[in-house]
Formats: sequence, C-alpha cells, structure tokens
Amino acid sequence: MKKNGSLSFYGSLQSSIQFLPSTPNSQIPQKGTSRAERLQRLSDIPSDERSKEVSSAIATMGLVGVCLIIQGIGNGTGLEEVTPYTSFILSSIVGIGIIDNFFDVLKTSGSMVMKVSKDNLPDSVKKVSFPDKESMPFGLGKGEITGNVVRGLTRLWAVDTERECQCEAAAFFAAYSLGLPCFAFQPNALEAAILMFESNKKDDEIESSLDPLLSSSGLMKVLVWLLAPVAYESMFHPQLIASDPREAKGLLIRLKEKSAIFKAEDAINSLLRVGEGDKANEDEMEDLLKWAYAEAETLLRNNNDIVQNLSERLIGGASTLGDCAALLEDWE
Repeated sequence: MKKNGSLSFYGSLQSSIQFLPSTPNSQIPQKGTSRAERLQRLSDIPSDERSKEVSSAIATMGLVGVCLIIQGIGNGTGLEEVTPYTSFILSSIVGIGIIDNFFDVLKTSGSMVMKVSKDNLPDSVKKVSFPDKESMPFGLGKGEITGNVVRGLTRLWAVDTERECQCEAAAFFAAYSLGLPCFAFQPNALEAAILMFESNKKDDEIESSLDPLLSSSGLMKVLVWLLAPVAYESMFHPQLIASDPREAKGLLIRLKEKSAIFKAEDAINSLLRVGEGDKANEDEMEDLLKWAYAEAETLLRNNNDIVQNLSERLIGGASTLGDCAALLEDWE
C-alpha cells in the first residue's frame, strides 16, 4: 500500500525525531545547542508511585473500615473495651489529615493567638514555639501522607474513558506516524522489546524507507511510542492514571537482560552506550529517557489537532483500526 501510494502519512514523521547525540558536548543539528544544554532545559518524566499510593489507600481505608465496624457493633458484643482504642485511631487519622494539609494555617493562627493573648498566658506557654515543617516527623505538614492516600483512592475508583482514549490516541498516532510495524493503543515494554529484536532478523520484504528498529533512531522511535501516552496525559492532568512512565525504562532493562538470548549483545550495548560501571550506564539511560519524553511531547503538541480528533473517534467506541488509519491518511 505504501508503494502504490495508498499510504502517505504512515512513517512520514520519522525524520522529525531527533536521536540522542553520542556525547554531552555534541551539537544538535540546526539547534545551536549541545546535548547537555538541551537536557538541562527539558522537563523530567513525571514520577509515578502507583504501588505506594494504592497500598496507602487500601491500608488506610481498611483500618478506617475495621474501626467503624467495631464502633458500630461494639456495644453488646463484648467489644466495649476495644472501642476507646478505635475512637483514638479514628481521631488520630483525622488529626493527621488536618495537620498534613493545614500545617501552615494552624501555625500562623496559633502564632497570632499567642501574640494577642500573650499577657494572659503563663510563662511556660509563652516559651513554646511551633516546629518548622521540615522538622516534622514522617514528613507531616507537606501533604505527602494524605496526598498518597487521595491519589491511591483516585486510582482505585476513577474511571475516565476520555483520558484513556486520549492516551490510546497518542500511542496510535506516534506508532503510525513514525512507521512502527505495530499500532498498539496501549504499548508496553515486552511488546516493544519483541519488535526491536525481531527487526534484527534479515528480511528482504522489509520496506527500505523505514529505519530499522535496532538502531539509535529506531530505539528513539520506540521510546517515543512508549512515552507518548505519558506525555499526552501530562498535558491535561497533574496525575498519571491511564499511562505508565515505567514502561520506557522497562524496555531498556529488558533489552539489556535479553540481548544475549537474541545474540544482539554488541548492538544493544552500543544503543544503550554501556559505560564503565552501573552509574555511567544509569546516567545514559536516564538521559535517553528524558530526551525521548521531550521528543514525544513535541510530536504530540505539533499535531495536537489530529490527536484530539483521533481521541474523539475512539471515545465514540465504534471506531476500528481502519477508521483510525483513514483519519490519519485523510481517506474520508
């Protein structure tokens, strides 16, 4: 279809992706800046601690649920002696929530009250000073504890079809426009690794106009595909739910671990730029991921109208793979 002209958009944007220069001082063509300088200006990949957040939410809700049950059935069931403890636990949870979220307000209000009433307060109270937020135990006062619980509850209960379709549209657009032989709406590290190792096999049927995946440009395109849902979701939402930024790093780890099995050790070591020691390799991987995230974000921002139209088509629930390709190829 590409040869006879039916496909014109497929793979048409692969030349727009800039791969990571080999050294920090390498100059970026037509950018007038070096790799290190650009990396300093780029945004970090959004963090994702969904396991910690979900665990915190489940543990908190489980504890609250047990305490409420005991409070409700305690009288007359022999649990009267336990109810004071459950009341204390519930009060502590509420108190922690208030302190964690309103520490600055409480500190300011308390200081004002002490200044206004200082003449009526005993000397022992006047000498009391409020602790700094940084010195609070367990990070209280910064909203981190309750924030983890709230984010975990959001992950457990939130069902956002529009957000999911936006992420799927971003992934499909990235794969199709970059000429990847897979248009998965929900990319993952395993599928990406298989694509790259399979592309290393000699096949005369492979279209010569598309870059091989087991190369610097190929790896960058696959990483952009994996990070496209993350970049697009981050444009509209502060918390990642439908996309997973860990998949991209999972691909690099999987490539390194499985390279011997597929007899591609030299190629993978060259792509990942394995240096002396784990620290050197880790730094290169982080730079590669940060670069790919920026390329994914740029690709989607420059084509936001098309991605939005694609996501709206997916939200309808009746679109097929062919319908999505027809939109991108402008067959309609």
